[in-house]
Amino acid sequence: MSVITQNTQTPLQTQEMIYSENIFFGHSFAKNPKLLDPIQNRFFRHTNEKHQLILFLSGACETVTDDFSQTLKTGDVCFNPANTYYHINFLGDEPYERVVIHIVPNEAFDNLVFEVFDDLRPINLDLHNVLLPFINRYKEYSKLLSVKDFSKLAQSMLTELLYLCLMKKSPMGHETNNQDALLKKAISYIEENWATIKNVNEISHALFISPSYLYDLFNKKLGIAPKTYLLQKRLKYANTYLHFGFPPNEVSRLVGFNTYTAFYRSCKAFFGKSPQELWVKKSNK
Repeated sequence: MSVITQNTQTPLQTQEMIYSENIFFGHSFAKNPKLLDPIQNRFFRHTNEKHQLILFLSGACETVTDDFSQTLKTGDVCFNPANTYYHINFLGDEPYERVVIHIVPNEAFDNLVFEVFDDLRPINLDLHNVLLPFINRYKEYSKLLSVKDFSKLAQSMLTELLYLCLMKKSPMGHETNNQDALLKKAISYIEENWATIKNVNEISHALFISPSYLYDLFNKKLGIAPKTYLLQKRLKYANTYLHFGFPPNEVSRLVGFNTYTAFYRSCKAFFGKSPQELWVKKSNK
């Protein structure tokens, strides 16, 4: 399971630290940020071997890099690339709260995160409707799942968060283009793997998004659930196989149904005919 520890040794209180494969999640706060030791708490100019996503929840401060400084607002999502120097200046004594997510650089994540934060400026998301639900779900899943299973989900959740940042940043036309591109990837994955896909979660994991986001995407763009899209794809191929004389039991297996009963019921619901009725026996040709 993921590891959660308590830290009460410094003014910066670490409420939770959650580890998974290649990802570290830390939720911290300070009642009196001006009392923080900048060296002990890493607020002086420093760098890190991992990427950092900072979810800023409350406080009065600014983040400073070699190129610019930015006063942070509640709901800001900041990105600090690996091996890039930055530090934080506190501008007041308001209570400070943040979540910092450290990610080991990888190609799939890097392509998206550098598209989202191409100028490294913070992107503001809704605190109550986006960030806090994300944080709460992240914590809850870490307690329920094994490290291996949670690591896959954590990657998907982070990718979904980045897409939300991208959509907030982009004009509506670009948002549509981004969703269209993602839908195209999902359909391509189904086209290439329709006979072996075990469930919808497999599709969402392949795209590094959550199942709920995948469902919303298909429903918005196609007016159909991804599970239904996959089922119809299999049934259309099944009908072709039956037309060319393949026996129903064999077709059921070829198009990815776990049981013949499920195949039979799906055929009746979609075509109004049973597999036997759709089957063109070779002897009848």
